[in-house]
Amino acid sequence: MAKFLRFLIGWILGAVTTTAVGVALQTQNVIARLNDIDANIGVGQRLSMTLYDLAYLGSLYLVFVAIGTLVAYLAGLLVYRIAGFGRPIVFAVAGAVAILAMLMLMKQAFFGIHLIAGARDGVGIGMQMAAGAIGGLVFAALTARLAARSQRRA
Repeated sequence: MAKFLRFLIGWILGAVTTTAVGVALQTQNVIARLNDIDANIGVGQRLSMTLYDLAYLGSLYLVFVAIGTLVAYLAGLLVYRIAGFGRPIVFAVAGAVAILAMLMLMKQAFFGIHLIAGARDGVGIGMQMAAGAIGGLVFAALTARLAARSQRRA
Protein backbone atom coordinates (compact mmCIF):
# COMPACT_ATOMS: atom_id res chain seq x y z
CA MET A 1 0.00 0.00 0.00
CA ALA A 2 2.85 2.40 0.83
CA LYS A 3 4.40 1.92 -2.63
CA PHE A 4 1.08 2.60 -4.32
CA LEU A 5 0.53 5.74 -2.25
CA ARG A 6 4.09 6.88 -2.95
CA PHE A 7 3.54 6.36 -6.68
CA LEU A 8 0.14 8.09 -6.60
CA ILE A 9 1.45 11.20 -4.82
CA GLY A 10 4.48 11.41 -7.09
CA TRP A 11 2.38 10.92 -10.21
CA ILE A 12 -0.18 13.57 -9.26
CA LEU A 13 2.44 16.16 -8.28
CA GLY A 14 4.55 15.33 -11.35
CA ALA A 15 1.51 15.80 -13.60
CA VAL A 16 0.49 19.04 -11.88
CA THR A 17 4.05 20.39 -12.15
CA THR A 18 4.25 19.43 -15.83
CA THR A 19 0.91 21.08 -16.49
CA ALA A 20 1.70 24.31 -14.63
CA VAL A 21 5.14 24.71 -16.24
CA GLY A 22 3.83 23.66 -19.65
CA VAL A 23 0.90 26.07 -19.61
CA ALA A 24 3.07 28.96 -18.41
CA LEU A 25 5.64 28.26 -21.14
CA GLN A 26 3.04 27.93 -23.87
CA THR A 27 1.43 31.20 -22.83
CA GLN A 28 4.75 33.02 -22.92
CA ASN A 29 5.50 31.47 -26.33
CA VAL A 30 2.18 32.73 -27.69
CA ILE A 31 2.82 36.19 -26.22
CA ALA A 32 6.29 36.25 -27.81
CA ARG A 33 4.68 35.55 -31.17
CA LEU A 34 2.19 38.36 -30.59
CA ASN A 35 5.09 40.69 -29.80
CA ASP A 36 6.66 39.64 -33.12
CA ILE A 37 3.70 41.24 -34.88
CA ASP A 38 4.05 44.41 -32.82
CA ALA A 39 1.43 43.66 -30.19
CA ASN A 40 2.54 45.54 -27.11
CA ILE A 41 1.88 43.24 -24.16
CA GLY A 42 3.03 44.47 -20.78
CA VAL A 43 4.09 42.55 -17.71
CA GLY A 44 0.66 42.89 -16.08
CA GLN A 45 -1.05 41.49 -19.16
CA ARG A 46 1.49 38.65 -19.36
CA LEU A 47 0.76 37.72 -15.77
CA SER A 48 -2.99 38.00 -16.27
CA MET A 49 -2.90 35.86 -19.43
CA THR A 50 -0.71 33.26 -17.72
CA LEU A 51 -3.02 33.01 -14.71
CA TYR A 52 -6.06 32.77 -16.98
CA ASP A 53 -4.45 29.98 -19.00
CA LEU A 54 -3.40 28.15 -15.84
CA ALA A 55 -7.00 28.20 -14.62
CA TYR A 56 -8.78 27.35 -17.87
CA LEU A 57 -6.34 25.65 -20.24
CA GLY A 58 -4.56 24.01 -17.31
CA SER A 59 -7.64 22.16 -16.12
CA LEU A 60 -8.10 20.49 -19.52
CA TYR A 61 -4.40 20.03 -20.22
CA LEU A 62 -3.96 18.30 -16.85
CA VAL A 63 -6.27 15.49 -17.96
CA PHE A 64 -4.11 14.74 -21.00
CA VAL A 65 -0.85 15.19 -19.08
CA ALA A 66 -2.05 12.89 -16.27
CA ILE A 67 -2.85 10.11 -18.73
CA GLY A 68 0.45 10.52 -20.58
CA THR A 69 2.59 10.69 -17.47
CA LEU A 70 0.86 7.69 -15.90
CA VAL A 71 1.95 5.52 -18.80
CA ALA A 72 5.40 7.14 -18.89
CA TYR A 73 6.10 6.78 -15.17
CA LEU A 74 5.02 3.13 -15.22
CA ALA A 75 7.34 2.51 -18.17
CA GLY A 76 10.04 4.48 -16.35
CA LEU A 77 9.69 2.22 -13.32
CA LEU A 78 10.30 -0.78 -15.56
CA VAL A 79 13.31 0.85 -17.22
CA TYR A 80 14.75 1.89 -13.86
CA ARG A 81 14.21 -1.59 -12.44
CA ILE A 82 16.14 -3.09 -15.37
CA ALA A 83 18.88 -0.44 -15.44
CA GLY A 84 19.20 -0.04 -11.69
CA PHE A 85 20.66 3.47 -11.87
CA GLY A 86 19.92 6.94 -13.23
CA ARG A 87 16.51 7.40 -11.61
CA PRO A 88 16.29 11.18 -12.25
CA ILE A 89 17.36 10.80 -15.87
CA VAL A 90 14.97 7.91 -16.50
CA PHE A 91 11.97 9.85 -15.24
CA ALA A 92 12.99 13.15 -16.84
CA VAL A 93 13.21 11.38 -20.21
CA ALA A 94 9.95 9.54 -19.52
CA GLY A 95 8.17 12.83 -18.79
CA ALA A 96 9.58 14.54 -21.87
CA VAL A 97 8.70 11.64 -24.18
CA ALA A 98 5.22 11.42 -22.67
CA ILE A 99 4.55 15.04 -23.57
CA LEU A 100 5.91 14.62 -27.10
CA ALA A 101 3.76 11.54 -27.64
CA MET A 102 0.74 13.25 -26.10
CA LEU A 103 1.09 16.31 -28.34
CA MET A 104 1.44 14.17 -31.47
CA LEU A 105 -1.52 11.97 -30.50
CA MET A 106 -3.66 15.01 -29.68
CA LYS A 107 -2.88 16.44 -33.12
CA GLN A 108 -3.90 13.18 -34.79
CA ALA A 109 -7.06 12.84 -32.71
CA PHE A 110 -8.15 16.41 -33.42
CA PHE A 111 -7.83 16.31 -37.22
CA GLY A 112 -4.33 17.72 -37.49
CA ILE A 113 -4.95 20.72 -35.26
CA HIS A 114 -2.50 21.54 -32.48
CA LEU A 115 -4.63 22.16 -29.40
CA ILE A 116 -1.71 23.74 -27.54
CA ALA A 117 -1.03 26.93 -29.46
CA GLY A 118 2.41 27.37 -27.95
CA ALA A 119 3.47 23.93 -29.23
CA ARG A 120 3.00 24.43 -32.95
CA ASP A 121 6.69 24.46 -33.81
CA GLY A 122 9.90 22.84 -32.68
CA VAL A 123 10.66 25.46 -30.04
CA GLY A 124 7.18 25.17 -28.52
CA ILE A 125 7.29 21.38 -28.56
CA GLY A 126 10.74 21.50 -26.96
CA MET A 127 9.41 23.79 -24.25
CA GLN A 128 6.56 21.38 -23.54
CA MET A 129 9.01 18.48 -23.41
CA ALA A 130 11.12 20.47 -20.93
CA ALA A 131 8.00 20.86 -18.78
CA GLY A 132 7.54 17.09 -18.98
CA ALA A 133 11.15 16.55 -17.94
CA ILE A 134 10.70 18.86 -14.94
CA GLY A 135 7.59 16.93 -13.92
CA GLY A 136 9.52 13.68 -14.29
CA LEU A 137 12.24 15.03 -12.01
CA VAL A 138 9.58 15.97 -9.45
CA PHE A 139 8.18 12.44 -9.66
CA ALA A 140 11.65 10.91 -9.25
CA ALA A 141 12.50 13.13 -6.29
CA LEU A 142 9.20 12.64 -4.47
CA THR A 143 9.05 8.91 -4.91
CA ALA A 144 12.71 8.54 -3.89
CA ARG A 145 12.15 10.65 -0.75
CA LEU A 146 9.00 8.79 0.17
CA ALA A 147 10.76 5.45 -0.46
CA ALA A 148 13.57 6.51 1.87
CA ARG A 149 11.07 7.54 4.57
CA SER A 150 9.20 4.25 4.36
CA GLN A 151 12.48 2.31 4.57
CA ARG A 152 13.50 4.29 7.70
CA ARG A 153 10.20 3.42 9.39
CA ALA A 154 10.59 -0.31 8.71
